[in-house]
Amino acid sequence: MIGIIRWLKGFVKIRVWGYAPERFMNLCTNRGIVLWGLSGSGGCYTMFLCLSDYFALRDIVKKTKTRVAVLERHGLPFFMRDAGRRKTFLAGILCCFLFLTVMSRFVWAIEFVGNERITDDELTDFLNGRGVDYGTRKSALDIEALEDALRETFPQVTWTSMRLDGCRITVQIKENELPAQEEQEADAARFSDGADLVAVRSGVIASILTRSGVPQVKAGDSVEKGDVLISGLVPVMNDDGTVREWQRTAADGDIVLEYERDVSLKQDFSYTYKNYTGREKRFHFFTLFDRRYVFPFTGCRFVKYDEVIQQERVRLLGQIDLPLSAGSIVCREYLPVDAVYDEESAKRLLEAAFQKFIAGLEEKGVHIIQKDVKIGKREDAMLLRGQLTVQQEAAVLRPVTAVPETEPEAAQ
Repeated sequence: MIGIIRWLKGFVKIRVWGYAPERFMNLCTNRGIVLWGLSGSGGCYTMFLCLSDYFALRDIVKKTKTRVAVLERHGLPFFMRDAGRRKTFLAGILCCFLFLTVMSRFVWAIEFVGNERITDDELTDFLNGRGVDYGTRKSALDIEALEDALRETFPQVTWTSMRLDGCRITVQIKENELPAQEEQEADAARFSDGADLVAVRSGVIASILTRSGVPQVKAGDSVEKGDVLISGLVPVMNDDGTVREWQRTAADGDIVLEYERDVSLKQDFSYTYKNYTGREKRFHFFTLFDRRYVFPFTGCRFVKYDEVIQQERVRLLGQIDLPLSAGSIVCREYLPVDAVYDEESAKRLLEAAFQKFIAGLEEKGVHIIQKDVKIGKREDAMLLRGQLTVQQEAAVLRPVTAVPETEPEAAQ
């Protein structure tokens, strides 16, 4: 705090020498003149004192027969004096201040946090469709309306929060951890007039568990694509065992279908790989709004090359995101080289591709029961062909279309 006060008042560094410099310092102390940073050598002393105290030294200098020279000048009074001589500099400061003031009224960065199944591009398109983009005025934003619209547009979003921090919009969302259950509940609400669960493919019923509706098949039955597995029409019986009426409901249950799936993979013996030469060309660029300016402007003259781009947005004071990014582009030259796998290597790659294929099915909820595949050799490639016996939930809701004639409306 003392340093700030001294800078605002202004201070100087002086050198004192002559007949009695020690008496000079004593008189300064007696008159309340504060000296600091004192050092001396060979009868000369250097020290700091406030600018206002410097003008009170004339009598002390005469009495002590010393001489004083100003070595350095510091503080706001000297800064303002120098700046007054540089009108261009002052104009630049003013323009910079006005620029920051104007730019701070707009949005220059958008960040998404917590989204996994919803991509950044989908959220960006959502915001763009509601007039929120880089350069949007902050005063035009309705945060609460955007949050409500986001939850309506993406049903899997259970919680969202938008925060305006400086020139940055941070969109935090939480997605439903049980999307399948939520989708089933949404389907039940959509098919309020009744819906059947039908098979999406042909196969054999491995297991069936009915929660609502009337099962039409049992475990071990063969079904075709489109067959009704659980009906959404529930009969209400008379005392004599006849059907009095039919109640409509959205069929619900867990149905596992077992079927055979063909698999065919190929691994060519010939392939091309990139042989990097070690030659690189670096370019620098800056992006203003959506336009990129690269320099030097000669361009990359390599025939084949990869680009490695590093880019960072410019932020002022850690808060103000500007529509300006800077970065570099590194072009790495390579030569395409034709090569040939031996039989053993091609077989290993084919087996790795098959394991990746199996892992992809398991991520989708497909349970592998049996594998019956064979690897064969062709003149130009290794082939893997066969069948997989798999189990999978394979039923979807379909509106009730057929109503029995015993329904009261039809009977009348």
